[in-house]
Amino acid sequence: MINNIMYKFEQEYWGKSLQISGVDEVGRGCLAGPVVTSAVILSEKVYHPNLIDSKKLSPAKLLQVYQWLINHCTYSIGVSSNRIIDKHNIYQATAMTMKSSLLHLFDKAPKLPSLILVDAMPINLACTPYANIEIQSFTQGESKSASIAAASIIAKVTRDSIIARMGETFPSYGLAKHKGYGTAQHYASLRSNQASIIHRQTFLKNFLTEQHHEQQLLF
Repeated sequence: MINNIMYKFEQEYWGKSLQISGVDEVGRGCLAGPVVTSAVILSEKVYHPNLIDSKKLSPAKLLQVYQWLINHCTYSIGVSSNRIIDKHNIYQATAMTMKSSLLHLFDKAPKLPSLILVDAMPINLACTPYANIEIQSFTQGESKSASIAAASIIAKVTRDSIIARMGETFPSYGLAKHKGYGTAQHYASLRSNQASIIHRQTFLKNFLTEQHHEQQLLF
């Protein structure tokens, strides 16, 4: 059964032969790895019963919906590394990456959207050719719009793939399990191995200061 609440915005605009773009990010709160964003325009009048918040899907369902999505939407990906995050702060890096994914989407979309829906983060398209497109930003967007949920799923699968490759290069941190989030296991591995080049130094500032202080107390 289709979750009509998820398609409220889409049904309204599709009924007028208009398009919607959904934008979301994954990895904003992680200690390591990039923040990944996706901007999506779903094909008109396509539905999937499991097009919901990516965090509510099992790994198998997530991949299943992802495979369906890449055949039923136009999408673009944005990636900002931990170094960009450290340079600009996570808020600015996320906003820049969302904007980048949107602009790349518009370059290849057969039809521009009339509405952009963003999960939580406001996006400013002033000084671009798309400044007149309406933008709505609201919390828990991936549970309120199929387009945002689609962006969430594509961003998560993309970031999980990036983290999996990083985990092979940096096997000491257990990235495959926690995806770079600040779990007890992750902090324990940081105490044993110290931070790597994929870690966000600004996120670990207090932890690294405490660790340095603990090491000084040993001597």
